[in-house]
Amino acid sequence: MHRPVRLVVAACSALLLAATAACGDSGNSSDAGAAGGSGTFKISFSNYTESAPLFRVIHTNLDKAVKDTGADVKVKWYDNGGDPAKMLQNAQLMVRDKPDAIVIYPVSNATQGVGKVLGDSKIPCVSVNLDTATCQFLNIDNRALGEGTAKIVGDVAKQRGWNASNTTVLIGQNAAAGEQVNDCVSYFYSTIAPILGMEPVDAKAITATTTKIGANAIQFDGGSQLQPSFDAVKNLLPSVPKGNNIILYTVNNDSTKGALRALEDAGRGDQAKLLMGGLGGDEGGIKALRDDPRWVAEGDIFVSWWGEYAVAMAQALAKGKTPPKDVTALPQIVLDKKTVDQYHQPGSVDVKQLPPLDPSNEYLRDGGFLQLVKNIKGL
Repeated sequence: MHRPVRLVVAACSALLLAATAACGDSGNSSDAGAAGGSGTFKISFSNYTESAPLFRVIHTNLDKAVKDTGADVKVKWYDNGGDPAKMLQNAQLMVRDKPDAIVIYPVSNATQGVGKVLGDSKIPCVSVNLDTATCQFLNIDNRALGEGTAKIVGDVAKQRGWNASNTTVLIGQNAAAGEQVNDCVSYFYSTIAPILGMEPVDAKAITATTTKIGANAIQFDGGSQLQPSFDAVKNLLPSVPKGNNIILYTVNNDSTKGALRALEDAGRGDQAKLLMGGLGGDEGGIKALRDDPRWVAEGDIFVSWWGEYAVAMAQALAKGKTPPKDVTALPQIVLDKKTVDQYHQPGSVDVKQLPPLDPSNEYLRDGGFLQLVKNIKGL
């Protein structure tokens, strides 16, 4: 659930799928309230791609929220199709719409031309998960996700007596996604190392080319995908001492599942010898957190509700609000086995509530849409 100029989305952007052919204007819109009425807030929204469920749900869930709440909001959708050229074309089309605000989910860091088009228009714009010059930035915090997951996993491991003498940490990054996405794994290790008495390391010293980290950690490039992660872990396992416990954490759940399959195939998946933290908050991750004793934490980024935050931010910007920080936070929380049902319906991945607003996104209440949806804790 990329981040490049302040880089792609973290878990998600890391899930980037291959570009697909798509039309510039899907022809779909969510229209609640009197279409064309003077009070209707009009947004043109270009999604990363409509062909992948991970991103498509942003569209469908926002459409449903607008319809269910009766919000006087009209969203005109465009499909970037994972293609930088299509992203630029859609930016030009959205400007021609002359909406009250524009929301863009970029497909790469090649946004200089897009930023100029949007900036020249003077239309308030929100860039989701990947920074676009001249737009305000709405994103998750990968570092916080990694640190929070490390504290949960580290505490469980420490209680079991795991330490530098008997434990290897495997972290799976995605070099192509850039530093900001990979902050989750580098800060995971820099946080968990002292908890388990391992050699301290500066997270910034863990780069895309780093493989062995001190005596206790190995980094592999899983490309945020199942098969590359499986292959990478299969190849590195001979260098992991046979009696060692293993801690696994990667940039997203696809990568973690591929790595897990390699561990299990090699007989290294025993629940007494393996601990994992997930990242994504998708159905597989939430189910594993509930049912798999080895899966003890899940970084939940509530992707399906990103559209809700984007609308509220667009409304606030159109009202002249200035974000207090460079990055406005999307909803996120690191769940453990005790807290998962506080945020998701028991036995389901359906979201029960979203985390409270924080100092970076508190101003979104001024947009008005969040209060209509009524699913944010404390709001």
